[in-house]
Amino acid sequence: MLTTGIALGGSLLATGAAVAADTPGAGVTAVIQPTLLSEEIAIEGSHPIQGGLFTLKTPNGEIKTYCIDIDHPVDITSGVEYQESDWKSSSLGGKDKAEAAAKIRWILENSYPQVKAEDLPKLAKAAGVQGELTKEDAAAGTQAAIWKFSDGKNAIPTDPQAKQLRDYLVSDANKGIAAEPKPSLSLTPDSVSGKPGNKLGPFTINSSANEVKLAVSGDAADKVKLVDKDGKPVTGLTGPVAKDTQLFLDVPAGTPDGAATVKASAETVVPSGRVFLSKGYTPSKHSQTMILAGSTKLSVADAAKASWKQGKGALVDSVSQVECDNNGVRVSVANGGDEAASVTVKPGKTLTVQPGKVETVLVPVAEDTAYDITVTGPNGFTKEFKGILDCKVTSGTTPTGTPSPTKSTSATPAPTGTPSATPSASATTTAAQPAPATTTPAGTTGLAQTGGNDATPIIAAVAGGLVVAGGAAVFVVRRRGRHSGNAA
Repeated sequence: MLTTGIALGGSLLATGAAVAADTPGAGVTAVIQPTLLSEEIAIEGSHPIQGGLFTLKTPNGEIKTYCIDIDHPVDITSGVEYQESDWKSSSLGGKDKAEAAAKIRWILENSYPQVKAEDLPKLAKAAGVQGELTKEDAAAGTQAAIWKFSDGKNAIPTDPQAKQLRDYLVSDANKGIAAEPKPSLSLTPDSVSGKPGNKLGPFTINSSANEVKLAVSGDAADKVKLVDKDGKPVTGLTGPVAKDTQLFLDVPAGTPDGAATVKASAETVVPSGRVFLSKGYTPSKHSQTMILAGSTKLSVADAAKASWKQGKGALVDSVSQVECDNNGVRVSVANGGDEAASVTVKPGKTLTVQPGKVETVLVPVAEDTAYDITVTGPNGFTKEFKGILDCKVTSGTTPTGTPSPTKSTSATPAPTGTPSATPSASATTTAAQPAPATTTPAGTTGLAQTGGNDATPIIAAVAGGLVVAGGAAVFVVRRRGRHSGNAA
């Protein structure tokens, strides 16, 4: 997700900007693996498809996910890369999805793999399941329950134990968990700029880790220092990290023009309920959106750049934010200089932005349509925002998938549309496989042992702030998710 914030001085203006981007960033990125712990699920009474728990690997661990985007397929043999993101970057971010997201979080927190394999008998008893509840049953029942809330589908497992679990998870026992889980690690925005003699920022940190290490690097690192909101030097954060912890880069007056990089790193179990988006998203080529069900302990990192330069004149920056409720992308332009700036938003209009002010324009975009917005201004300023508006859950055709026996025990791949010759505990397909839809739980419990343990990196999508105050200007830019923004 591309998140961009504009800071003028120090305090936050009550406007965020967030768009997904195709560039690596904070949090976790992971690659889908050719295994699916699954059983058959009938969607709206139609031909059964495989539904269950996915495995994705990171460079030093793995995560488990369910699907929350049933009408888009995923090819589990293709090595699709996913990145961690916020709810607002997915269908869960809509105002009308708050209750559904809460229900999905509860499901994730109260079913497999947050409930360990050895504790499935207890879950079966609580859910009134008659007979043995296997991991395959639990995965299929959980996915089917999630689909009810993520996609509005009547998804019924063909296995009786899986169906009984599904019925329990969608019953009145599900009270919902409204809070969105913390990102594994996010340092926002990706960049700030300003003038010497000011504290550049704020940089905002959010993390599920109990300890975050901080460092400043670059040719000018010895001339500046990282400080907290009270001006005290900071080299790390310990204990539960407070939400939206703010840090600044103190650049003394008279410091020559330069730049430095702020780095954050941590080890953490990623909270269940985080959304994962496929990278390289386009209308014709993308994989279904996932939601995190479990995680091993992973190493995560993020970085942000700060630059400073003396001088006068207009000093502009812009941010963009997808607004699903308004069917478009809102572009905001701030001027932290001391002269008025004429800025062109294309498509859109020309804006005159006075010193210390912010102007916005909504660029309408149709659902599932690509957009390419260019912002140009004084001193050669250019920034481009590109992406796909993907706000709504499709409610059209029911996907078709690979039929497979209920209680499988072998991992032999079966072509799509062909029954597996041998039952498999981890059903694997060689073609696009529809998967269950999921929302977001809040747990940080370690992952049950049901898959591999290799990996890739993780990416967190966190919206930046739009900051306006008197005095010198500090500009903030953030990239994340399935949209991109480029500045020249």
